[in-house]
Parts: sequence; C-alpha cells; structure tokens
Amino acid sequence: MKDGKVIIWMNLLGFDMNDPDRGVDRFLNQTGFVPEGACALLCHPDFYHQHRGMDEEYELPADNCSYWGVPRNTERERQPWTNYALRELSANLRKRGSCLYGGVFGIEMGNAFHREWITDHPEVRLHDRGGAAKAHSHFILKRFQDGSYYEDFFIDKVCQTLQDYDMQGIHMSDALCPAKPGILRNFDFSTDYVGQFIDHAKVILPDEIALTMGCDDAEAEIRRSDYIYTYLREEWVEFNAWRWEIFFKKLCDRVHAIGKEVLVLGMYCTDPFETLYCNGIDLNRIVNAGVDYITANILPTSVYVQGADDRPSRFHRYMAIAPTTAAHLPKGHLVSMLGLQDSTEEWSAIHFKPCQHERDMYTLMAYQLVDGEGISRALEGYFLCLGDGISATDWAWEKERLEIALTTKPQRVVSPAMLWSDHAHQGMLHEYIYTRRWTPFKLFYELAIAGVHCAATVRPEGIANYSGTLVVPNFDMLSEDEQKMIASYDRGSVFCTASPAFDPKEYGIEPVICIHDSFSSYPMTVFAFGCSVSDEVKEEMERLLAEDDGTPNLEGNLRDTPEPFDYTLVETLVFSKVTSGFVKAMAVLLQEINDCPFTINRPNMVMQMPDGAYRMYLFNDHEDKMHRVFVKAKSGELKDVKIISKYPVLPPRYVEQPTGKLHHIFGKVTEKHGFEITLQPGGVSIVDVYLA
Repeated sequence: MKDGKVIIWMNLLGFDMNDPDRGVDRFLNQTGFVPEGACALLCHPDFYHQHRGMDEEYELPADNCSYWGVPRNTERERQPWTNYALRELSANLRKRGSCLYGGVFGIEMGNAFHREWITDHPEVRLHDRGGAAKAHSHFILKRFQDGSYYEDFFIDKVCQTLQDYDMQGIHMSDALCPAKPGILRNFDFSTDYVGQFIDHAKVILPDEIALTMGCDDAEAEIRRSDYIYTYLREEWVEFNAWRWEIFFKKLCDRVHAIGKEVLVLGMYCTDPFETLYCNGIDLNRIVNAGVDYITANILPTSVYVQGADDRPSRFHRYMAIAPTTAAHLPKGHLVSMLGLQDSTEEWSAIHFKPCQHERDMYTLMAYQLVDGEGISRALEGYFLCLGDGISATDWAWEKERLEIALTTKPQRVVSPAMLWSDHAHQGMLHEYIYTRRWTPFKLFYELAIAGVHCAATVRPEGIANYSGTLVVPNFDMLSEDEQKMIASYDRGSVFCTASPAFDPKEYGIEPVICIHDSFSSYPMTVFAFGCSVSDEVKEEMERLLAEDDGTPNLEGNLRDTPEPFDYTLVETLVFSKVTSGFVKAMAVLLQEINDCPFTINRPNMVMQMPDGAYRMYLFNDHEDKMHRVFVKAKSGELKDVKIISKYPVLPPRYVEQPTGKLHHIFGKVTEKHGFEITLQPGGVSIVDVYLA
C-alpha cells in the first residue's frame, strides 16, 4: 500500500491451482490491491528438508498444501499442488508486482501425510524439561549424531529451494523460531544442547550433574534443568541469545548472497525483554545478524477469541509490544501480524469481533518512534494473518480501514512518550532475576490499563527531537550520560520510576512529588519534575496510596521464584508487588502533568499533524457496551472536528458538558468548546480536532 508495507500470510488454499495463472488474478481481484508479497503458509518444514529440485514434477504433501493439512477453507477444497504449479504461482505473482515467500513452522505431525524427515533424524527433535517424548517440533540449533550441525543442512536446503521456486525469501515461525512458546527453564536440556552450552560458556557443572550427561531420560534432563536455571540462569539466557545470533548470521549471509530475504517471527506475543528471558532470543542481535523483518505476533483479538477460559482481553499488553520492540530494533525491520481470520483454527476477527479488530488495525499504526532522525511510525506495516478464504466484500472493508490506519504521520506527540534505554535493557536480565522489578514494557501497558496511553517511545538520541511529557522507567538503571540528559530535560514534564529508597536529589533533581508503594516489600519509587501538581490531585493520590489491594508480597530469594506459567500468551513473568492503588495514583499523576490542550474523559492517544490538527485516538474501554466520549478544549474554541475513522457516522455533537445521550443535538451552536461522539464496543474512533 502507499504508506506502508503489507504482506499477506496465507494458505495455498487462497489460490486456485486450476486457473491458468494458478489463481493470482482471482486472488488480487478479491483483495483489491497488490500486496508487497504473499507468504505461503506451507506449514511443514519438510517443504525445505525434502525439496527434490525441479528435474521432475512431483506432488507436495498435504501438509504443505494447507495449514496442518486441513481439507478445505471457506473457498475451496485442498488441492494437490505440485512443485511446478507452485513455481508458476511464484512467477505469476512477480509479474503482477508482488512476490512469494515460503513460510514454515517447525512442527512434526507423526507421519500423518507423508514420511517426515525428522522420523529418520530424531536427534534434532526439541526436548522439553521432561525429555523428548513430549516435544513434537524441530530444534534448528541441535547437531546430528555425527556431530555436524542441523542448521548447516537446513540452510543449504533453504537456499536451493528459494532459488528453484524463485521465492523472495523464507519466513520462520511457530516451533521453528522461537522453538517453544515457554520459558527457558523448560527448554531443551539434552546432552547435545547442554554440551554446546558448556563449550561456549566455559562453565563446569558439579560432578553429580556432569554425570548425567549422555543420558537424556526425563530425570537426567530435569536435574540439568534445575541446576542450570537456578545457578547459571544468566549464562543460559546469554548462551541461547548467542546461539540464535550465530544461526541467523549463517542463514542471512547465505540467503542474502542469492538476493533473497529472511523473515522471522522470533517472539511469542512478547516484548524484547520477555523474548530474551523466556525464549532466549535477542531480537536486536538477530536483526543485526541480518534478519530482514521481525513479523511480531501482536494479535490481541484473535488470541482473545480463541481463549478457552475466561481470561480478559490483553489488548494493552499486546499493543505495548509494538512501540517497545520498535525502539529496541534497528529502524525499519518490524512489521506486525494483524489477525484477520484463520480457517484452520476456525476463528475470524473480521466477523466475530469487528470493532476490536478495527481497534487493533488503527492502534498498531498509531504508535510512533522518536530517534536521532526525528519522529516516524514504529511499525513498517502489516503482516496480515491469514489472507485466504476472505471474500471481496470483506477485503474492501479491510482495505478501506488499512488505508485510514496508515494516514497517521504526526509532527509531534502530545500524549506521553516513554524513554527506551539500551543500557537499561542490557542490565534488566540480572536485575529482574534478583528483584523482579517492573520492566519498561510492564509499565507501558499497566499505565494504559489504568487509562493513560503512551503514544511513542523515545530513544536517547531522539531526546533532542522531542518536546512533551517523558516517562522514564527505572531511572537508576540508565547510563550516567542518560541520567544527566534526563535531569536537564526542560521541554516538558518528566515522570520517572526507580528502585526503593532512590533519592533523585542525588542527581540534582528537585521533584515536585515523590511517592513510594508502602505496601510492597520492594516498593517502587515514582517522582516527577518540570511540572506542577494541584492540591486536589495530591489529595486524590494520597487516598489511592493508602489502599492495599491485598496482593501478597514475594518472599525469600527472588531468584528462586517460579514463573506462574510456561506459556507466553499470558502474563508469564512474575513481578514484585505494586498495588493497584499505586498504579492508579501513577495514572492520576501522569494525566495531571501531561501538557495536553484538551480534557478527554475516555482513554486516548493524541498527536499533532502537520496541518495543525490534533489527531485523537479515542478508546472505548468497555468491550461489550457503547460509550460516549467528551472532549473539551482547555482554552479557546474549536474550529472544526473531522471524523477520520469509519465510525461514528454522524458528525460530532458540540456541547459544553457531557450528556451521555445517543441522539444527535440539532440547532445552531454559538460556541464550540467541547464535543461528544459515540464509540463502538471495545473500539476506537479517530478524529482530527482543529482549534480556532
């Protein structure tokens, strides 16, 4: 699309093999636009392992022709694609200005549709804490029985396959990279992989643990897991990060040499720290190793509708992935999945939760990044998931909203922006293990849940290009130069968190307010400067700070505190106590000190566009009920209010106070100081507001 990259991830079911052009025209007529690329979800990694070249035509296994080999989607039955037909599909997409990527998982399917390559190479199966029996996926970083590396074989096959099909690149995702959506405590502790760890980290295991090497039964692997994760956790995480970096350097060097690309999921709905701590992948390092795009799975609505339990929507948690990951990565390497529908998994965000789906679409492209070059969108574009089985009518609905989402190109962020420090991020692994303090990501989404959205992340080199309220997580973990830079910041209010007993005055900072969570055994400190706080707000904060929500404190050696889940689609990490009253007090303080020319009675993000308009994202924080939002200028009158999103349909109601009424107010309005519009259930509306 004009203002952003759009790649469509899809089953081969989205193309018709029997068409003369293998379904390309049919598909593009449905979408109504030509995507940057189509990523074929070929599912089984044997697409690469068992590639036989192009000397003869052969039929691909069913688990390449559809995701998990399912028999159909809403459009057609699974078709018996051949290697020749797929090569023609790739060529025909190129003729139309698009291209084809070859996307695979790392799954194993028990020889359901063909004799799988891994059946003859069981040594490269991913183990888990209890051994290999429970795991059903490939682990790319392991070695064959002869000591050679599986990755070297895999890279050879990838390069041959991409060239033979003239595909644009490979996309690695679920069960391939990352290998498992869990924590490293339950990862692969096989003799092979622990042996690689020992060789790299130069660690010496105690005799009773070393004697288990060579045995890969459940008891032996659990003993190795317990010891390494307890006493060598930082070394274990760092080893995994290094190992993935080495793999991607090999892969990208080879793939780039033949003019192709590497796309990788690299995360499981996790921010940069949780991706490192839980999955052992440093996203920055693998991008620096050559990965072209991280296809972040920021999928709040599709994950929510699939949830078998009554877990709440994690919209704020998932959305915070976008700005924090963008700040962590070298610029220009991040696209986000947007969950449309999936015939195999049998969900449809478009049809089941259209308001929330639209909210995902708009919000993803709202977040900004401020760096040394100025302000720009945090994400490069969308990785639509999945794009087969969608009618032309639904594609038209989708396209219209994608284009709206991509129009936000502000010149200034009015809502608060959060500082991202690489220095603090590098120190967080040790700090988290021993203190369980909040990460920047945790602060970002907890503030949003409390009603205050940060609209951007700011890198230290971008401070000179930023004016406005600055949120600084973990001030005491910044580098000395960063601390001095923040202490001297004078272009807006500064809101900081820090460790217990932190004294900002030691850094030459005279805070206007400083609070501590008195009910926590590791109390967060929050202070603000460069602003003023009214007596009314102080009184409200005092009331909130006096409330203990009854959450228990963490006790004992926090290094030994177990994570509550081995599944990163939920709140996997455990944190030191921060009471709900303290979080609400933070939100009240941040709303007070943020310099916004409007009062808005619903959660929001505000930016200023080049034409002077204040672009507002106005959120309905109730998933199932319509709400009204009231916006009022703090001084002066409104010149105009334009509805940018597709809802509401009616123009804004100019009123002086919120009415909460659904009906439109007719009659001449002499003064325009405020307006009211309705919001969809769980939705967001975008408006441009012009001051007189």
